[in-house]
Amino acid sequence: MKFRFLIPVLLVLFPTACSRSHSMVSPNGRIAAEIFTTKEGSLAYTVSRDGRILCDTSALGVTIDGRQIFCDVRLRLTDSRERNETYPVRGAHAKARDHAREYRWEVTHHPTGYRYTLETRLYDDGFAYRFILPGQGERRVAGEAAQWRLPLDSRVWFAERNSNWKLLTYAGEWIQAPASELATISEQGPVQTMPLLYQTRDSLYLMVTEAALYEYSGMRLQADPDGSLHADFTEKGGFLLHDTVMTPWRVLIVAENLNQLVNTDLITNLNPAPNPDLFADTSWIRPGRSLWSWWSGIDGRYMTLEGEREVINLAASMGYEYSTLDEGWEELPDKWNTLRKLADHAAEKGVGLFIWRHWKRLNDPADNYAELQHFLDSVAGCGIRGVKIDFMNGERLQQIRFTTAVLEQAAQRHLLVNFHGCQKPSGESRTYPNELTREGVRGLELNRITANYLERMRAAGISVSDRKTLPGDENRNIPASHNATLPFTRCVTGPADYTPVAFSMPGDVLPAQQLACAYLIGSPLITLAENPFYLLKEKRLQPAVEFLRELPTCWDETVVLPQSRIGELALMARRSGATWYLAAAAAINFQGKISLDFLGPGLWRATILEDDGKNGFLRSECTLKADTPIPVALKSNAGCVIRFVRQ
Repeated sequence: MKFRFLIPVLLVLFPTACSRSHSMVSPNGRIAAEIFTTKEGSLAYTVSRDGRILCDTSALGVTIDGRQIFCDVRLRLTDSRERNETYPVRGAHAKARDHAREYRWEVTHHPTGYRYTLETRLYDDGFAYRFILPGQGERRVAGEAAQWRLPLDSRVWFAERNSNWKLLTYAGEWIQAPASELATISEQGPVQTMPLLYQTRDSLYLMVTEAALYEYSGMRLQADPDGSLHADFTEKGGFLLHDTVMTPWRVLIVAENLNQLVNTDLITNLNPAPNPDLFADTSWIRPGRSLWSWWSGIDGRYMTLEGEREVINLAASMGYEYSTLDEGWEELPDKWNTLRKLADHAAEKGVGLFIWRHWKRLNDPADNYAELQHFLDSVAGCGIRGVKIDFMNGERLQQIRFTTAVLEQAAQRHLLVNFHGCQKPSGESRTYPNELTREGVRGLELNRITANYLERMRAAGISVSDRKTLPGDENRNIPASHNATLPFTRCVTGPADYTPVAFSMPGDVLPAQQLACAYLIGSPLITLAENPFYLLKEKRLQPAVEFLRELPTCWDETVVLPQSRIGELALMARRSGATWYLAAAAAINFQGKISLDFLGPGLWRATILEDDGKNGFLRSECTLKADTPIPVALKSNAGCVIRFVRQ
């Protein structure tokens, strides 16, 4: 890591260390922030871009040990430096850059004399801060003053779910509203999950979220009647920590376009690098694709030894790295011996196994999570490659401690991790690269749940032909508008286990968009929802199978094309090695010519998959150059995928 100390600059920026207001700037000088004390002596900040206020005077601070230690305080700058490093990352691109100006402040609480640290970072695409609160023994965090006052005339995208599940599993449907209505628009109340994405009137994008969530409770955001946001936690009475407390980073991402938003590294930048002792050898960490029997039930053969062996065989035939054994394997006769046989069979085929487990079977912290350790020892002893831990259903401190323990203990046994029924990511996959993905997203499980619900209604003699639903309702298929929103909202914070490809239970979404979502919604572990037997035998799907066999999971480069509009059209070009793919998901009718500037010089062979209007695919090929725009015409609910190979 490279640091450049800025003390000479500080003498200019901060003529007196205890001046009332302190200005900070990003490396390119366009993002600026001020930290100051209000007339009442409370901590506050602002964020601006090119001199324009984006986040107006907003509070920050922690209530701990019975005191609001952000009131009646004095600020003193103690250090500043410029950080500039690169590191490997899995996501929109292969290499991340951590380039920021970092500032450390000593904060003194006048009534008690208590001193603590405020750290701030200015990136070219955002601002973040956290607190380090020294102490010994038991500490009670009662809440935070964290606030964001963003432009009230913006529109805001948020994840809606019209049930008590909304704040538990982060599986809401992404919709938008005027920012001025966010406090009242949801029947579930004014508290929203993170991230929230604001689009200003001049199309700047502002995202509020958190990073490096370890040993702390997860934050939600309460929308206030005045349009501001402030911190909200599940534990209304506070939560207990010990000794020195370090908060997660409170983050505001600032992007001038969707390409910059999708390509931000800010969340992973704010997380620690992997422990070199725990991850000295990372050869066992292998991204990949998985087949899955749970979604379809594999024609009545779900969780039978014969059925699961055949799924493994199909995974091998497709060149897939994994197969996932979901809920129900515990009921198999002689389960551990059966697992060992399946894992041995999979290993012979070059396939690894993930197995599912409910977190309540593992969440006893006694003896350093002895039950969890025993389970992971048994899993590793059978030759299993990864675990899928489910139903944490929240982000209280106990869930955060548990997920961290899973990642730590799994890494010690060279096991990969996929979390389901969980909160949004906050960059954990940088610190623990054995976390390949997590849910925290409304994915295609909803289509199966909806199909089962409708089947039950019909069996009970209840008509469903005129059934109407609202965005965020339970038992509602995934709409195209949700697909066209995810790449610019939830996926910005980290991998999303959306479990793409639902040709047999598609809702209103057409086949080419089902395929396109596998390219648009990023995850280093892509688990296909579709019944693999149906997928490989159905004639109309074979053009898609050609693409699915070579489906990349990690990208070297991503370009969001300018025609993209959140909730209407997601249009991206992504490179894996020397091959480019263009994927589109439309919730509106679209017709236009797409620039291929992202391609290099020379001739390229384009293989195009689009909807044929008959619930199948139209496959075509052409040869073109980068300076030749390609026409794309999409109906609402449609999509396309184009592969470009240099001739």
